[in-house]
Amino acid sequence: GLGFGSNTRAALITRGLAEIIRLGVVMGGRQETFMGLTGLGDLILTCTDDQSRNRRFGLELAKGSTVAEACENIGQAIEGMKTSQEVYQLALKNNIEMPITQQVCKVLNGEILPGDAVKALLMRDQRHELD
Repeated sequence: GLGFGSNTRAALITRGLAEIIRLGVVMGGRQETFMGLTGLGDLILTCTDDQSRNRRFGLELAKGSTVAEACENIGQAIEGMKTSQEVYQLALKNNIEMPITQQVCKVLNGEILPGDAVKALLMRDQRHELD
């Protein structure tokens, strides 16, 4: 939606999974659980399938729609909006670094544009994928 290529999308999905695993393990989950259908499988589907409400919502935001306009255009519940805010609060409470989740929340709160959020993520220091 923002004109970034497949490599950028793959990097964001990979780093997103790392964030999910970090928080999930601290909350008592097992790392291998997140590598299966309920973790990685669901993440890939959510990020790539055009039927995903969360994906369509993100594409609306990338086109320049406001959060309210994007919600109206989708016309269905966008679970990721509330979930991302709650997950970020859990991350803060448990001192877990979740930069993608943080940027998503900033976009949802109108603090940053989607393209600037992705650029901020891409400018971060490189790390091992599971750090």
